[in-house]
Amino acid sequence: MRNMSHCLSAFSHGFRLAHRLLDKAVTTTFQTVATLRLSSRLWSTKIVDVSNQDMKISRPSSVVVVAGLVLLEALAVLAYTVNYAINIPNEGSLNLGAHLFMLALCLFLAVWQGTVAFSFYKGKAFTRAPIIVWQLFQLILSVSFLKSDIAMVIVSAIISIIVAGAIVVFLFAPKTTQFLGDRPQR
Repeated sequence: MRNMSHCLSAFSHGFRLAHRLLDKAVTTTFQTVATLRLSSRLWSTKIVDVSNQDMKISRPSSVVVVAGLVLLEALAVLAYTVNYAINIPNEGSLNLGAHLFMLALCLFLAVWQGTVAFSFYKGKAFTRAPIIVWQLFQLILSVSFLKSDIAMVIVSAIISIIVAGAIVVFLFAPKTTQFLGDRPQR
């Protein structure tokens, strides 16, 4: 019984110590990052804006190239969507519901990719993941189109592979990662 009370006492002491350290860390964080003020009914938090404009980092050309190429891909998907919409009345193996779903999916992807391009241009670091995922899908599809007998399809697949490769290279360029906030300024 004595060992159990000793263990509980040590656990309680450790818990209090961890609580004090956490409380101190939270208090320090709130003092340096945000200003808290108590209004009559609500707590409001004013968070200090830490954007790239405040740090005076110029937008490197690699960011402009990546954003432009991703926007170009979005416009290509939008063009495909328009072409698909025009050809929906043609007979095919899918019913109308499947055609409409595919049309909505392509339109969503075009809008999503355009939004990602603009967000990346603004310097939002979270846009790197969707760009990489899109490039991987593009590479997989392009490699499968290389087996086609149509010359235009093969040329389009090669161009698509080159664009995806360029985007990946420029996406992880040192100036791009510094602009996105991954590397400290020198």
